[in-house]
Amino acid sequence: MKKGKRGIVAAVILAAVIAAVPTGLWLWSRAGSGCRITQYSDVTGKQAMFYTIEPEDGGLIVVDGGNVGNEDYVRAVIQEKGGHVDAWFLTHPHPDHIGAFNMLWDELQDEIDVVYTPDIDYLIYRERAYEWDDFQSYETFLIHMSESDKAVLLYTGDELKIKGLRFKVLHACEEYVYENSKDIGNDSGLVVKVTNDQESMLFCADVGVGMTSKIIEEYGEEIGCSYIQMGHHGNGGFSEEFLRLASPKAAFFDAPEWLMNPQEEGRYTTPENRRLMESLGPEVYYYATAPNHLKIRKAGIPAFIFFLESEKISSIDFGAGGEYNHPSTKTD
Repeated sequence: MKKGKRGIVAAVILAAVIAAVPTGLWLWSRAGSGCRITQYSDVTGKQAMFYTIEPEDGGLIVVDGGNVGNEDYVRAVIQEKGGHVDAWFLTHPHPDHIGAFNMLWDELQDEIDVVYTPDIDYLIYRERAYEWDDFQSYETFLIHMSESDKAVLLYTGDELKIKGLRFKVLHACEEYVYENSKDIGNDSGLVVKVTNDQESMLFCADVGVGMTSKIIEEYGEEIGCSYIQMGHHGNGGFSEEFLRLASPKAAFFDAPEWLMNPQEEGRYTTPENRRLMESLGPEVYYYATAPNHLKIRKAGIPAFIFFLESEKISSIDFGAGGEYNHPSTKTD
């Protein structure tokens, strides 16, 4: 067969394969290590934050974990994925982020390799904490870490490589936070960009708008991302300027229905931020469709978008540098 005809036949076969996937979309991954990132809801019905990152070569990375009361769910997820945690990121000291971890530490500590967390001045935070900060949760966490050598403190500018993925800290607790923030509990949080060369996800924790200008000044060119975890559950969080610079393809709100669509108009800014993100183009996901999956494929491996109806999962596959599209599952 002549070369030209072989190319035509190959194209026809490729088109047939794509057509055979009813809810799928073909993407081509050109560079980087693969991983699967999953957003989970919180069984308490409250706002929270819980993600897992699963490198395709094996391993498990956990981000936060949610409230006290969510620990059985977190435990079940970890056990389902092998029971071992290569790294656990705890973005900041609030109970809706470290509560489940605190409950699980005694049981799971032997299966956790390292715990990454910001370096927060205990005395300053205690003096300036609000009642809703639930400072006792942070004290419990510190007691756990004092009995272990697994805690690693992260600072702005730190870079890590874990299981072939790169993690860069764009913000962490530092003097600037103490000098400029009225909300140390939230603004001390880690802003971390996870990337596999060309595709990325930006985790914003609960860091507030007051930290925006500093992050833009220091890392403006690195804010751009493929996907974003909306700061402070989408209720507040970063400025419109920041979100425009991020320019993600999809935005993940760690928020239940009552926060995404509140009955009392004007109480929360989540609906406003949702409308903003939708106007900028990204698809919006939140707890209504959780667990929500993103999958980054390895170099040269084709990826599909698919849905597992039995798990009520919204799944997104994306490849580094590949064209992004999305099926019609936008949450309204």
